[in-house]
Amino acid sequence: MKPFRFTLESVHRLRQEAVDRANDILAREMLQLKREQQNVDQVEERIEQAREGFREAMSSGAQSGLIVQLRQFMVSLEQERTSRQSTLEAYQARVDSCQKALIVARRKLETMEKIKTKRLREHEAKCSSEEQKELDELMVRRSASDLRVNYA
Repeated sequence: MKPFRFTLESVHRLRQEAVDRANDILAREMLQLKREQQNVDQVEERIEQAREGFREAMSSGAQSGLIVQLRQFMVSLEQERTSRQSTLEAYQARVDSCQKALIVARRKLETMEKIKTKRLREHEAKCSSEEQKELDELMVRRSASDLRVNYA
């Protein structure tokens, strides 16, 4: 019997490569998202530290110039947090988009694998049928030769 050959193997391979690429892209985007989340966390820590410094300066009756500087520093940190937060949201949107692309690529691959499995089963059934047909023919030939021997 001929070995099974999937005629759409090149398409299957391309779909597998698409899934692999989508996984790689998603991993890179998730890494960038994680880094940006760390940046946001660091800015938030700095804001909390600046708030504590501002409260201490206010309670100790520090000079108004120092208080103004601390307040301006806190405002600049808030602006940085807002900027980092919007960047983080953009990375999250990119990660979401990559996840959707990966799902689509996986579905296409699964469809191709279902087709491959179906065709393999059809091939195996055809081979089994042909083998059974050959065995039946051998049995008929043997029976016929046995009958000829008995008449002689």
